[in-house]
Amino acid sequence: MSAWLVTNYNSCALRQFSNVLPYGPQYRGSGGFKSCDALLNRVEENDDKLVELVILPMKTFGGAELDRLSNAIASGKNTNLKSISASGHSIPTDALKRFGSALSQQTKKFDGIAHIAIGSRDMGDEGVVALCEGLDGSNGGLIQTLDLGWKEIGIDGACKIGASFAKSKHLSHLDLSRNEKVGCQGISSMCAAAKKSTEGSCTPFSALKHLNLSECNISAPGIRSLAEYLGQRDMNDEPYKRFELNLSSNSIGAEGCDSIKVMLFRQSVGSVLSKLKLSQCSVADVGIAKLSAAAKLCPCTGLTVLDISDNSITHVGAESLADSLSKCWPDVVELNLSKNNIGSTGVVKLMKCLRQRSDISNDHPVISNETVMVVKSVLQDVDADSDLNGSLKSLDLTETNCGIEGACAALMSGELTSLRLFNNKLGSDGFYSIAPLLQGGHPSIEHLDLGGNSADEKSVVALLDAIANAGDNENKLSVLEIGGNAFGDEADAALKRMKKVWPKLDVACDKPVQREVIEE
Repeated sequence: MSAWLVTNYNSCALRQFSNVLPYGPQYRGSGGFKSCDALLNRVEENDDKLVELVILPMKTFGGAELDRLSNAIASGKNTNLKSISASGHSIPTDALKRFGSALSQQTKKFDGIAHIAIGSRDMGDEGVVALCEGLDGSNGGLIQTLDLGWKEIGIDGACKIGASFAKSKHLSHLDLSRNEKVGCQGISSMCAAAKKSTEGSCTPFSALKHLNLSECNISAPGIRSLAEYLGQRDMNDEPYKRFELNLSSNSIGAEGCDSIKVMLFRQSVGSVLSKLKLSQCSVADVGIAKLSAAAKLCPCTGLTVLDISDNSITHVGAESLADSLSKCWPDVVELNLSKNNIGSTGVVKLMKCLRQRSDISNDHPVISNETVMVVKSVLQDVDADSDLNGSLKSLDLTETNCGIEGACAALMSGELTSLRLFNNKLGSDGFYSIAPLLQGGHPSIEHLDLGGNSADEKSVVALLDAIANAGDNENKLSVLEIGGNAFGDEADAALKRMKKVWPKLDVACDKPVQREVIEE
């Protein structure tokens, strides 16, 4: 089986595991590998239905097969193929160079292969350099998406990529993830080569929309090189586009945040990034404080997604972020704080920056719960003239130790459309406490994740019955995740009652656990 359905209470995803299937000469001709001759015939015959060529690792695909593909492209026989995905195959360097040369010839027709994923972990610098040498003179050909993730690329390969693609008017997605040999020196070399290639002629990587450098062993010096080069984009540059940067799983630390600031806070420009992913980057409270202080001096306009999950951030860092969140991150729609122990104090502080629900008044029945009353009182302790953040719509508080108070504070938001409270040990008391805030659903939240909180069945029933109690409340809730909490026949019955009231509300839950009946 080449694909598994992987389900947890945070997400459901279909993942391809074909890249870990057995590969090697011992499998050829033994039934483990199959010829891709039929696929290549279709390419050579210019099959108009074959637009995306996917060659799985269980197929035999080496130098000879790539040469057939290259010849079909270079000769002009094929005019329909737009995408080639052939990762997981060991390809000789000379064949890679001929493939690059074939791709470069398509620029004469301004139509051809736009998406490339090729090679295996033994590709290394030698293979990447060969591919790029084949593309020399074409500024990367017509390639829009280049996936070179997990190819053992090092300094030389990174340098050649910078030289070959910096002037590309087409490259929008570049994936160099999981190449730990790149390091700081590789990033510095790539930027230097790109600068030399474009100096005085054009904006570097002008079409870039997505750059993935996760797991590339980059620390603060590498981020400095990146910021000094890509962070200098200006609104007057043509064309000017913000791009998504993924630096996850690189130990950039708080020191690296000094360089991140260059890309996020530019006078008259704001952020040169549209999305920033810094998961597992050892940023900690000090790094967040640096970013927050910089935001106060120059608002981070243009950035829509900020992922700072799993960074050892505590309530101190959360409070630093909250100090600037109201006014200084005006376009951030999605904030991921998961796997940071910010606690209820940090969550409540953050929620004070957001507009609260208008359907909860002091005399409203929903305020019958003591915990809710206390939290509401804290949230209302905001200066009347204070500008509240109105942009944030998606908040991930998975494994933040938010506590019952933090969960209640988050559910009092009147702006959020997606809220994840997965694995916060809310327990049964937590479900009883938040149930009043979900009477008849929620006026703004569409996707709510309460999975993995170990609530007992009675509290799950109370929660579902509260949602079913429609009344006159407006309800936007369309997806509810409650897996990882007790779910038996009583909860199943409550779910059915709720579905009668809200038939379009999708609920992800565990299968009902049948109680054993012991006969005496």
